[in-house]
Amino acid sequence: MTPLAAPRPGPRVTGGLLCAAGFALLAWDGLLAAALGAELLATAFWWWARASDDPARHLPRWEWLRRPAAALWLAMAGAAAAPAGAPGPWRALEAGAGVWAGLELLAALPLARPFSDLPGPLLALGPWLPAVLPAAGFVVLWRLQEHWLGVAHVRDAAAALLLVTAALAALRAFARRRWTAGLRWLMVGDGALAGLLVAVRAVPPAASLLLWLSASGAHAFLLGAELSGAVPRRGPVLSAIWRATTWTASAALAWPMLLAVGARFGAHGPLWFLAAAAPVALVAWVNVARMVEAPERRAVDRPGTGIALSRVAPLFALAGVPVALAIASWSGPPVGWGAALLALAPAAVGGLGGLLTFRGIAPGAIAAAADEPARTDRLAVWGRAARQTARRVFRLVTALERTIADRVVWLLRLPAAPLRDLHSGDAQEYLLLLVGVAVLAVVLPLLG
Repeated sequence: MTPLAAPRPGPRVTGGLLCAAGFALLAWDGLLAAALGAELLATAFWWWARASDDPARHLPRWEWLRRPAAALWLAMAGAAAAPAGAPGPWRALEAGAGVWAGLELLAALPLARPFSDLPGPLLALGPWLPAVLPAAGFVVLWRLQEHWLGVAHVRDAAAALLLVTAALAALRAFARRRWTAGLRWLMVGDGALAGLLVAVRAVPPAASLLLWLSASGAHAFLLGAELSGAVPRRGPVLSAIWRATTWTASAALAWPMLLAVGARFGAHGPLWFLAAAAPVALVAWVNVARMVEAPERRAVDRPGTGIALSRVAPLFALAGVPVALAIASWSGPPVGWGAALLALAPAAVGGLGGLLTFRGIAPGAIAAAADEPARTDRLAVWGRAARQTARRVFRLVTALERTIADRVVWLLRLPAAPLRDLHSGDAQEYLLLLVGVAVLAVVLPLLG
């Protein structure tokens, strides 16, 4: 008799288990757990790429995921070498390496900008898989905030990079024609705004987590629903509910951040406020205007209770918003009505603009039937021109960032050039050289 073989999980299940375990470790406290979680996340994408239809293309595309894991190991080494609570170069190394890992997963560094434009390695879940990475990036920044918020220059640099990322994500979500690609970039923008919320210490950690879960969770649900029939966009009522849900969640995420940004940077506060308000308004516009109703494909509704997940999910997406805002109001200083309305103005203006663009005419205006096609044509022309401008700005900024990053990498490689000349290029000889240098680095401090 042939012995019974245990069923083997497919690459989809194996990669999903690795990814879930990686997220669980990222959410655990400590640098060791974060480093192991990043390794498991990189392994999950490697597993999916290896089992894809074109491994030769997908494996090099996602090999950069090893860099965040290496940065977290470096942060762990800096924490082990630095005295407890003492500032210094080791403390800066710990903070900088930890922030590097979170920012790279969040597409806030030039070398990792394009990943949300690309589908994932697994064919069945390709459009959805890249959305895992900005979520992991925010979890790293949020969980390890005690390791990097205390270093001022690292915190300020992270805030600047997150602000640039929020603007670029909003531009890219506005410029992309496919709604799935736009949703991926909206999740990047959610993570960047939530990371900026952490960087400026606008709200307690629990409140920032709840606000991020509401905004990013709503976009993640819409992205998953697009792969299964775009149910949230079926019918005018359901699409209007989800339009209001995404706008409310994004506005609630941006509101305390805008309140804190204007007050934190002193004389430069108004400039920071304007720089943060622009992507907030554009994200609000995208949430409202791009949520276009999809045509219903069924003539008769399916029998059932009538309570679908798409109708209940907005309640779960918005459940954390009042709790988070209540925590922020109780723990922070009182906010005046003027400052509160000013911080809400970018989201309100963007949402109103999206609503007007979605309807095509201003509310209350009565247009003649002969004028409606011309007005629609003008809106279409303006929309195409605006998307092309946003696309060109995004490509210009990313090309400039990539050029600067390449120059910095070239300068950093110059000191290592003599070491490469010490061996013939054989892999085994190079490994022996590295072992010898490591042993020398351990022995020399003992001799001194």
